[in-house]
Amino acid sequence: MGSIDLPVKKIYIDSSFRRRDSVSASNFKIELPYTVKFNDNTIFYVDDVCIPHSWHTIEAGVNDKLYLRTILNGVNTDYVLTLTAQNYSGAQLKTELIAKLGTLMFLGSALVPIVDWNSQTQRISVSINGHDCKIMTDLELKSITTWGGTAYDKSDLESVNALLTNFGSVSTVGTQSTPVQFYLNLQLVRNVYMRSPNISSFNTIGANGESSIIKKIPVTSGYGDMIFNNVTASNDFLDCSNQTWRTLEFHLLDVNSNYLNLHGSNISFSLIMDKQNPNQ
Repeated sequence: MGSIDLPVKKIYIDSSFRRRDSVSASNFKIELPYTVKFNDNTIFYVDDVCIPHSWHTIEAGVNDKLYLRTILNGVNTDYVLTLTAQNYSGAQLKTELIAKLGTLMFLGSALVPIVDWNSQTQRISVSINGHDCKIMTDLELKSITTWGGTAYDKSDLESVNALLTNFGSVSTVGTQSTPVQFYLNLQLVRNVYMRSPNISSFNTIGANGESSIIKKIPVTSGYGDMIFNNVTASNDFLDCSNQTWRTLEFHLLDVNSNYLNLHGSNISFSLIMDKQNPNQ
């Protein structure tokens, strides 16, 4: 490989220089100073990636809804709680659940929640004094025919169930003596998927069938730190033969196609161009 016939060798991208019509630092457009045209057998790599781990454990409109059903003498009462969007530890989530569950009313009286957090097993348990209870799973919520609480969108639940690893087909009924228990997954975003609708060669396949992924970036740093990622394999390239570039568009999403909320932070990376030997 070499740099022959390449109109440009490297493009440095920083979302702080995004076009004014961009949505955010995870959904943005970059305008090149001039049009770049590539010849046959041109490829590119995504390298030098820097992403601040600035998204929260619970994000508004993404995973901030908890769907609760209480049961008393065979009668169901349904509630939808909206949890505060922020970064959480297990102990902080326990405090949040106690506060939000304690605002719920049944026949004019406030419910009395019992929430416990075990830092050794990373498990949180929930029960309601005097009631049986269930935290409804996503599968139940999508198929349920009787729901007495606030109406919700079955196609976009925004539920906290992934954080609670509440993945069963049917939720467990909890009692005061045997509360429902969940193993907390406080790092929901394991990989960041960088997509581009206009420079991808559409020959990749994502978990949900998407074909415009140009880079999968493992989340290797905790909240407040920087995620770095570089090219590690020589075949980790995409074809850009005969493409014309001027406006470049980039999206950063999680595995469920939710845009990352970077809370004002910016990302940067490089696009490295090269020539591929067609005989290899």
